[in-house]
Amino acid sequence: MGLAINSMKRLILTGAIAIALTACSANPNSPIAPTNPAVIQNNVLQFAVGTARLPNGTFGLNVVTTFRQPTGGFAPGDSGALVDTPTLTLPAAVAGTAGVASSYDALSTALTGPATGEIGTTSIGGSSQAAGTTTVTTFGQSGGAFGLGLEPFNAYGPANAPSVTKIGTPFQVAPYPVPLYDTVANDPNQFVPWGGPPAFVLPNSSGNSVVGNSNYPTGTAGISEGLDVFASIAPVANGSYGLSVSVPANTGATSVAAPPFTLPAAPTQVGVATPPSYSVTTNTFGAFALPTNAIEAYVEVVDYGPNPTASTQPASCNGSSKASPVYYTLWTNSGTLPTLPAAQGPNGSPTLCSAAQNTAADGAATPGDDIVIQQISFDYPAYEMSYTGVNGTGSAGIPNPPYLGANKSDDLAISPASCTYDSGGGVMASCSASLPLSVGRSPFAFAPRPPTIGNR
Repeated sequence: MGLAINSMKRLILTGAIAIALTACSANPNSPIAPTNPAVIQNNVLQFAVGTARLPNGTFGLNVVTTFRQPTGGFAPGDSGALVDTPTLTLPAAVAGTAGVASSYDALSTALTGPATGEIGTTSIGGSSQAAGTTTVTTFGQSGGAFGLGLEPFNAYGPANAPSVTKIGTPFQVAPYPVPLYDTVANDPNQFVPWGGPPAFVLPNSSGNSVVGNSNYPTGTAGISEGLDVFASIAPVANGSYGLSVSVPANTGATSVAAPPFTLPAAPTQVGVATPPSYSVTTNTFGAFALPTNAIEAYVEVVDYGPNPTASTQPASCNGSSKASPVYYTLWTNSGTLPTLPAAQGPNGSPTLCSAAQNTAADGAATPGDDIVIQQISFDYPAYEMSYTGVNGTGSAGIPNPPYLGANKSDDLAISPASCTYDSGGGVMASCSASLPLSVGRSPFAFAPRPPTIGNR
């Protein structure tokens, strides 16, 4: 996440060498080799779980993990592998309705539920990278553990790439939406956890949103926040959880396991989170408060442009649209929200567009942009463990960032999503379109790009 350009090029180059060596090996269908020349078992796998208060008032499971290269590795603190297969072990049998395959690859059911073969067992996992694999699992071949979170960022290898040009590129570039295993059709509160400015700023982006920024490939909407929430897995008090990853190599897979994690006998619950109101003319947010037990929060602000459900969407003053939403994130550890800069849109354009600004851009009367706002609050150091972090460098270069809350669990709460826009003259109104605003929340919304930007 937020990988510096030189480091990114170094990882991609080394990955290409590893792939080329694998392709020339005795078994041309063997999966790609990891790029870390250090001993894989020396990689640091951290893991915790906690309660996740969902917008509808129910509770799911929050899963927190980092899988990073050790001190002395190729790139200390960066992802421990470009490809791995995770297994999450649970204290109770998986229940519910089986999910639909092809969420992220032909073998993954992560978006809608567990795989049929996982129901009734106490683990969910991924599918082998080997050629001819047909076993359907939650994470399929695309999902793996990375520098921050479980994400569908696994790179294609010679055995599963749809074409030679795809080898070494990721299955997916957008992080998993929150929550996974979501059984609510067109859930208005599901969101893609992209981190945007001012809290998350990619290197060389001049502090602006990277959508439309020439420093980063088209389709990169921000930095993955590494959030993994499962809607239909209930937390079990005093339950024991486990996480292991299997890293493929020419000589066979190597496994790394995190220490078992036990949820407290009295699990913490973060209180109800609510989204603050917003005025585009004064660029101010309304009343805000951290929920009970929370120590910090993200306020996610997503700009979908004016009239995003129109058959032909009008122009936005900053270029945002349903197809290319612009993401912003505010971070706070108090009851006060920081100011959202006025010109932090793509390439220095206005951050959020008023009706007057859009009318000038469109050449005809046009309302302001539809702005979707949510609060995600934590009782653990979620921002500090990110690659951006409080001081601008966060946990970059750190193999074992802080990840556990004071209550010995990692708990969060997600607010419902609100949508507002400037209807004219600075009068803010509720959006006429129903949430979610389609493309911007789809796991397939973003075009492929080289690996390691989103997962570091």
